[in-house]
Amino acid sequence: MKMFSLRMLLVLSLLVGLGSAGAVPAEAARTAPAGVRVEQWTGQDFTFLALPAEKQSTGYEIFAAEQATRGLEGDRSLRIPYAEHVGKQVVVTKIVPFAAGGRQKEYMVYMTVKETDEKLVGRTMQGQLEGLLLSADLRNARQQFLGKTVYPKFRELTGLYVPGRNSTPPASVSTPIGAPVVVLDVYAGNKSQEPIWLIVDVNGEKAILPIAYSWTNMPIQSWTETPPWQNALFMKNPRISLGGSDALWQKIQAGNVEEGMSKEQVQLSWGNPSRREKNDSVWIYGTKQLQFRGDVLYSIATISESQPGSYEDLL
Repeated sequence: MKMFSLRMLLVLSLLVGLGSAGAVPAEAARTAPAGVRVEQWTGQDFTFLALPAEKQSTGYEIFAAEQATRGLEGDRSLRIPYAEHVGKQVVVTKIVPFAAGGRQKEYMVYMTVKETDEKLVGRTMQGQLEGLLLSADLRNARQQFLGKTVYPKFRELTGLYVPGRNSTPPASVSTPIGAPVVVLDVYAGNKSQEPIWLIVDVNGEKAILPIAYSWTNMPIQSWTETPPWQNALFMKNPRISLGGSDALWQKIQAGNVEEGMSKEQVQLSWGNPSRREKNDSVWIYGTKQLQFRGDVLYSIATISESQPGSYEDLL
């Protein structure tokens, strides 16, 4: 049984979202930060996410300060109950690096709970501390997206429970890829890798569009120069910015690719390739090999060596 129903999660997230929506300088809101590295967390505020129950027991290494030594030596039974801290804000007071075997560097993260002054100590795993959202990311996301029209890169979004309207949320809300939706609100979500929920209106239905606003608390090898929310949405109408006829966009929606598509159009249709070769000019999807000239797809071939999975698995 999940510890948090979607209804409880919505209430908790609403409180977190409203409590964190302070004023943000306009310049900071316009440009998403690249991310704050763990060694730079001292003085930063974080918010505990409402992780699903099954996620609360994996990858979560936070202890009360007085029990941290025993806990960090391997007694995981001393981990603080995650549910007691959902929605609370902490300020990081100290970061201490340590060797975790091999060349992997990990960190001891010392935190103080703002409401109670409780002292906590966390240990990163692969450079991340499960369940923490940089509070500034939530504030900046609200400033940037609230009330705006965005264009999701997905065919379906998770439905949202609305009090007085539906007893249970719809499993999903369908929408054409790149179709406009309006952001109604911004909450703290329930996924460490996509910790922010944009609540959007899809033809009168409310749905959840999860995003990451910065690369903070994400694997360093995944960082790029572009803000991570671009993995989930366009800020401008892609039918204009990427071009293409209505027929081409219907093919993208149906999960088809054809010669002449751009790399981004292919990616919208089939998702990320299983691998890229020859300086990104060859993309592999299962047994399909796509070759590009510059940004344009010019060849689709079936390769003899079958790769695990298929493009449907990669969407």
